[in-house]
Amino acid sequence: MTKNYPFNFNLKLITELTVDEEEALRVLRVAVYPPEVIAHRPGRHIKWSLPQWRLLVEDGSGWLVSHIGIVIREVTLDDVSICIGGIGGVMTSPKAQGQGFATAAFRHAEAFLNKCGLTFSLLVCRQDLVPFYTRLGWQSFNGILLVEQPGGTVPFTVNEPMVLPVNDKAPKKGTINLCGLPW
Repeated sequence: MTKNYPFNFNLKLITELTVDEEEALRVLRVAVYPPEVIAHRPGRHIKWSLPQWRLLVEDGSGWLVSHIGIVIREVTLDDVSICIGGIGGVMTSPKAQGQGFATAAFRHAEAFLNKCGLTFSLLVCRQDLVPFYTRLGWQSFNGILLVEQPGGTVPFTVNEPMVLPVNDKAPKKGTINLCGLPW
């Protein structure tokens, strides 16, 4: 069940975004990740997957304050095919941080993923964000995460992988192969 928030949630396939929504996302991205920050991020050389859905969160005035990208993909866990949800591209405007937008967005995204019949969800995050995601119920994944990159399948070691049980238990170890680019 999703708690009621004074925010507007808009979950859309990326192919259905309007020009105005694309521009609002660009403005949010630059506010969260200005060029001088991007230039020094460890993941700047990684080729990332685009999400299938974008969860856009607006405040009461219609300002885009938060975003979550969502992917649903068949992956392997210890060589067994399963379908999981992926969370990526999480952004909240620096001016709106600490006001519950990201937490509300995650609860909304989790409700959507629950309806999709997935086993669990996975995200990767900077080490300093692990406590935030832990408070939301995410658990550290201490196994091997494999991803595709232009040179082939490689272990993902840039950020911390975390998992969230959706309709089953989430693994804490083992080998997850995303069978594609990371998100």
